Amino acid sequence: MDVRSVHWTFSLRAAADRAGLEPGMSYARGVLTALVAGDGAVTEPWRDDVLLVVCELLANACRHTPGPTRLDFDHEGGSGRGRLTVAVTDPSPVPPRRRPLDPARANGHGLRIVERLADRWGVRAVPGGKTVWATLSLPSPRRLGPAGLGGPV
Repeated sequence: MDVRSVHWTFSLRAAADRAGLEPGMSYARGVLTALVAGDGAVTEPWRDDVLLVVCELLANACRHTPGPTRLDFDHEGGSGRGRLTVAVTDPSPVPPRRRPLDPARANGHGLRIVERLADRWGVRAVPGGKTVWATLSLPSPRRLGPAGLGGPV
């Protein structure tokens, strides 16, 4: 049984502008590069989905709070049956709220994107603020097919 658990954490300086976004995204790319190298089930489309979720969580913290203070990744399980949880902590106790759907609006769709891409997401209170997290399952080798192209193996 190939079961692994790996945790990465990155401290950010709270900044209510985009100052926390780029360092966090750079760190996320590094974590995903490590996962791609160590797990054959990690595909580029899945990696892109994770990066989009991370970007949305960080951007929400930058836009609606004093800024993100921490970015965490937890990878559990082995190839094809694992999952990755991404968590962004900020100093605001106010939970995020999904805005009413308005396709004409250019922004305000971040939580809907997270809901579509993640298996589940949520919020937990932490001392001095909150953590918003999202979990994505690793792609199953059965779903990948030959050369990761999809279809039956």
